[in-house]
Amino acid sequence: MTNSTPATDLPLTTTPRGTTERRMLGALTLAAGAALLLSACGSIGEAVAENRAGHTKTYEFATGETGKAEGVLPDWVPDSATDVREVVRTTGDERILTMTADLGALPESCTPVSAEHPLEPRPERGDLTAADFRTAATLRASWWEEGTEQGATAMCGKWWVGARDGRLYGFAPELKVVEVEEQPDPA
Repeated sequence: MTNSTPATDLPLTTTPRGTTERRMLGALTLAAGAALLLSACGSIGEAVAENRAGHTKTYEFATGETGKAEGVLPDWVPDSATDVREVVRTTGDERILTMTADLGALPESCTPVSAEHPLEPRPERGDLTAADFRTAATLRASWWEEGTEQGATAMCGKWWVGARDGRLYGFAPELKVVEVEEQPDPA
């Protein structure tokens, strides 16, 4: 006859040593820990790379439609735009982008720069004013010449948009309070 009462020297939640159940619990614990560690490695690696890049991230898309489907590009980017490139400050609001497209492909929500619609920062949140933003790009890219943002001829929400040599360029201004870190030389 077997004794059906639990051992008195072990709590009810403890699995006795040397049993198959105990070995399985140990193996499962190790597997879960390894899975957690491996899943974090990608995030840690991305964070280190972003930090080395001055807290910026670079994107490239074959079309505007693809970049919008991935939730990266703003809505005003034409679906038909090609060779879309963007640099984003991950610690702030500044973004610069370029694409092969025509100003005529912009949506009606984009307004030409004029006395009534001047080229100035347009805050989208809180109690911010235009004076809270920088009006010159601090992000760098090989395809972005210094001062490109000042040639914008349209406003698409907060974006300053202009055209040059068959390409559209867009700039979203940065808050003055955001620290601008040194970026590596643009590729």
